[in-house]
Amino acid sequence: MDNLDISTIDGLRILKVKDKVLLAHQIKPPYYFSCCDGLILLPTNEGNQKTVILDLNIEPYLINQINDLYGPISDYICTHGHMDHIAHVHQWESIGAKIHAPIPDDTCLLDLHNFYEGFQFDEALDFSIIEKFGELNGYNTCKEIYPFKPGKSFLFDELEIKTIPFLGHSKAHIGFLLVQEKIIHISCLGFDQVKPGVDGFGPWYGFKECSIDQYLKDIDLAQSIFLEQAEFLTSSHSYIIENPDITPFLYMREKIEKNQNIIDQAILTLKLENKSKISLEVFLDMDLFFPKKKMDKFRNEIYKYWESGIIHKHIERSKYLK
Repeated sequence: MDNLDISTIDGLRILKVKDKVLLAHQIKPPYYFSCCDGLILLPTNEGNQKTVILDLNIEPYLINQINDLYGPISDYICTHGHMDHIAHVHQWESIGAKIHAPIPDDTCLLDLHNFYEGFQFDEALDFSIIEKFGELNGYNTCKEIYPFKPGKSFLFDELEIKTIPFLGHSKAHIGFLLVQEKIIHISCLGFDQVKPGVDGFGPWYGFKECSIDQYLKDIDLAQSIFLEQAEFLTSSHSYIIENPDITPFLYMREKIEKNQNIIDQAILTLKLENKSKISLEVFLDMDLFFPKKKMDKFRNEIYKYWESGIIHKHIERSKYLK
């Protein structure tokens, strides 16, 4: 599919998914976890009377320009509380949008301490690390959030948006189904190819609350909805997919299996037999997923925390351990 780039804002790539539905991408984020792609739902006679924004976390100066070009903006829906989805949401609020966020990640938008404790960083890292992480990514707080339970349906005038719980990624993580437009947005489920054939990390499950089993169920659910109810698929970090292309789902499953193979091979190399006697430090020293030895102390601590979660989940699933 050849999606027309209709960008009129420097620093943004804006693609037309369907008439009145745009996918926006910040071309050069200031830091790795600063931004994510999202949807701009323009007003229609049959649907919403004002513009609605879905999970488009970009820098404030770009938000202001979108508001000038496509506003007024009535509502903004966040998909979950990870930093690349919350850092700049405050700016959408400042231009007048009502901010909706799923429970329990909604509190991450109100206070960085909630992000720190909610994702269990407090069990391994000093708060100063997360303060620096927030500062580098441009995090600022919102004043008021309208929380909702994952699975809620929104109706903006005649525009219906169903939220889909994809809880393998976080206990609040959702995708969207635009019913009339037949578009599914899978947020951060794990399809992160910026163009066909370009590799990414894949599904992210580095926090304690994440679950590989749930992730696989979520991928199956997303594929079923896409094939049965949608014409197009978008996500937070990828190109646009047209039905019946199932590349995203094959890619995500293969990435999880590849990660399992990495851990299984490490177990065999280390000649381990019993998971109860395993030290994660041995695996972390191998830099199996991230080049931590090449990182400064600040990034090393954060990535070590995330990699611990990934390794632990695959150790629990390994067929080579008692």
